[in-house]
Amino acid sequence: MVKIPTITVVIPTLNRPIRTLRAVKSLNDQTFDGIINCVVVDSSNDKKTEDELKNAKFSNNKLNLKYLKNNNSNRPIDNWILGIEEMKTDYGKFLCDDDWLEKDYIEKCLNIFKNESIDCVISNINIIKEKGHNVQNYYKYSSNKVSKDNVIDSFLGINNILPVTPSASLTKTKVLIESFYASLKHIECTKNLFGFDFYMSYYPVFKSNGTYLINEGLANSHAGDDSMTLNVKKAKISYCYFFSLINLIEMKDTKLNRKQLKVIEHKLATFKIKTLIDKEYKMLQITHKFKSKLNLIKLFSSQLKKYYLKVYYLFKK
Repeated sequence: MVKIPTITVVIPTLNRPIRTLRAVKSLNDQTFDGIINCVVVDSSNDKKTEDELKNAKFSNNKLNLKYLKNNNSNRPIDNWILGIEEMKTDYGKFLCDDDWLEKDYIEKCLNIFKNESIDCVISNINIIKEKGHNVQNYYKYSSNKVSKDNVIDSFLGINNILPVTPSASLTKTKVLIESFYASLKHIECTKNLFGFDFYMSYYPVFKSNGTYLINEGLANSHAGDDSMTLNVKKAKISYCYFFSLINLIEMKDTKLNRKQLKVIEHKLATFKIKTLIDKEYKMLQITHKFKSKLNLIKLFSSQLKKYYLKVYYLFKK
């Protein structure tokens, strides 16, 4: 008899009771016929989320719901740290409190695990906006096992970008725990949940058996006005992901091609310039072996493009 794997899903949340309930309900509706342990870690300043979950009725008798109140949270990452300690099943994942899964998400991910020698599966996502204009299968790629070059080229802007949200990934628990704690070493970014999601998703590509991408929107990502990224400079978020990539590259001393190396050197040079203008950037710095080398043509063209877009949207209004 084939053993049915067990799954743990951790939902870290803060003041989003209705959306958290939607996320839990998407687990209740899964076609997967095994045990799902759902752990909600809540640092809200009231009892609304707890009450919503207590009053809700779930039809799936294999869904085990556990509620944890975190009264000592000082950083966004704190709920996630409590949650990772609850990962004791065969597979695990995080689900953002404003996201939810399609009903066949777990079943389709596990089918990939059966047929591929991998440690992580990531689906495409559907972007759901409050005012409509939803986007199905947001990312453009083919279903396949991810190579190191795929990851590097994606996050250096050389090729199509790949998904990073934990809501779309399912990982073997041992590897998920290992990658999560490894991501904490860059705490200046990780404490605000920037860069660590990418690091966890593609850690298996550089360290273990790999990550497989499914080109099907099996996870739904809410794009609302209360996104925490709206109040942070996009450039800072970008550098968090950039330094996460460098950490992955150096973990196994991955060899880069000439184009990849030139992009990294240029980005490091522009980062140095930004640290002279804004001291907060210095806090994102990590130790690495790469040199910085400014590409003046690339810098000029980049600034020209930004100026063009500003003028374009100014007149469009």
